[in-house]
Amino acid sequence: MAARQPENCTSKHPRNCLCERGHFCTHDFRDRFFLLTASNQGLQLTMLNLANITARALVVLAGLLGATACSGDDIRWTEEVRLNDGKVIQLKRRTELTSSGFPVQQRGFPAYHEFCYAPMGVYWKSKPSYTPETFDIVDGKAYAKVSLGHDCTRCMLHGYPETDALYFVWVDRVWKKIDHSVFPAQLRFNLLMSPKGRNASEDARGLVSLAEKESREPSIYYSLKVTGARGLNELPDTKGACNKCKAIKITTDMTPEVFIPTNHHGCE
Repeated sequence: MAARQPENCTSKHPRNCLCERGHFCTHDFRDRFFLLTASNQGLQLTMLNLANITARALVVLAGLLGATACSGDDIRWTEEVRLNDGKVIQLKRRTELTSSGFPVQQRGFPAYHEFCYAPMGVYWKSKPSYTPETFDIVDGKAYAKVSLGHDCTRCMLHGYPETDALYFVWVDRVWKKIDHSVFPAQLRFNLLMSPKGRNASEDARGLVSLAEKESREPSIYYSLKVTGARGLNELPDTKGACNKCKAIKITTDMTPEVFIPTNHHGCE
């Protein structure tokens, strides 16, 4: 079954938009060996030979039947991050997954993105559609970056930025949005984008090294390497996306607020 292209999207590849907008990604449908029908007595398994269902299938089925009453997963990890000067620091990160809805019953989507760098008291907690891709330190100041991808709604909300990205600096214990012209040009993509695995055992956990980050997202690192792009917004398929969005009429009740209000401003 082909994935439906969401509205307000300019990508030639629907999967890009589906993943960015918090919809299911086409690659999530790896376990298409169940056919469930509803009856007055609940769910019954049909058209399958129970004797031939593998142990893995039974585990997934148990997840299917219990998912409606299950809360989202809490994913926490400590991540190695290489700064522009070559120094490697450790960043505490966290996200929680929402519950999936019937009938897809796949794992949930991020409810927020959180990271913390204790030595500077830096704390970030953004809405799920604003995934940080860069965290770096220059002259004692912390900087962060979010690419907008092919989401025309976000492009519109932020004035169709010419670089298809948002830039921030940590000042007086808050993130301040800045113009790309004052964002240090040497800063590059350096954060893990997808901590969620196909199941909880494959989630990012404990200390995630530089090598593990690259092995989890090989296509991103390969694309950045062969194109010389500093971030996702500079990749050929993404560059100029917000400018294309200007021709699309956008109606939304969303606000341009990037961050989630919180009283928590430190590392646990």
